[in-house]
Amino acid sequence: MIALPVAVLVALVAVNAFLWRYYAGYDRLSRLAEDGRGALADQKSTSLRLKERMERVESEVTRIAAFNEKLGVMVDFDPAREASPLGVGAPGPDLAASSGLYFLRQGVLTRKMNEFLEYLGQEIALQEVLQQQLRHSLREKKLEFDARPSLWPMAGYITSTFGPRRSPFGRRADFHNGVDIKAPYGTPVHAPGAGRVTDVDYQSGYGLRVVIVHDYGISTLYGHLKSAAVTPGQEVKRGQLIAYSGNSGRTTGTHLHYEVQVNGTPVNPMRFMLD
Repeated sequence: MIALPVAVLVALVAVNAFLWRYYAGYDRLSRLAEDGRGALADQKSTSLRLKERMERVESEVTRIAAFNEKLGVMVDFDPAREASPLGVGAPGPDLAASSGLYFLRQGVLTRKMNEFLEYLGQEIALQEVLQQQLRHSLREKKLEFDARPSLWPMAGYITSTFGPRRSPFGRRADFHNGVDIKAPYGTPVHAPGAGRVTDVDYQSGYGLRVVIVHDYGISTLYGHLKSAAVTPGQEVKRGQLIAYSGNSGRTTGTHLHYEVQVNGTPVNPMRFMLD
């Protein structure tokens, strides 16, 4: 009766001695497991922050690209001609292939996200360069539009067009270098485009005339005037008052003789005059 309890006690002591090494390491294993869960939570948090940042940057790229596209339509500008090898709208790194590693390999996904953010940064830089080019092109277009004589210089109606015609002073034919606009005596005459006044003088046939030089090789002439409201060397804006209509020079009545020359050659003013 004594031997049996002793034997059981010895067996229990032996089993406890065998299992002691596992009991002793339990706290350490618990700490390691907790540290592992903390590291995983940190990786998840980092990945989520990168994902949010990536979405914000991608949204900014989309906004800039859409704005550039609208500007391009306005100025007939093709970004594809100006783009770097990266290309507008070029596909970025393939994140779909690494999406399945989100929980298994957080480090790989983080690297992929950083690569995509780098791509988006390059795309933003490209879009900013294109936007500067678009702004420059738009500025040039505006300057060209302001200088181009596209307005009617005076309210009225055309009585003689550009080209061959019968001379109003006889039966012989002559070539009319401009158009004649009929209006009451003293009707205001306005600059159809921005430019610089080069001449305000009397010339045989034209009477009192004003000449304005615009950019892009274009100049305009206004003849048979009553009086001028500008002086040589003066810069004028589009739509600015420059003179009053009259019948000075060789005329058959009150009207404005209006000429447009491109690189010194008379052209049909109706090519420029908007209705």
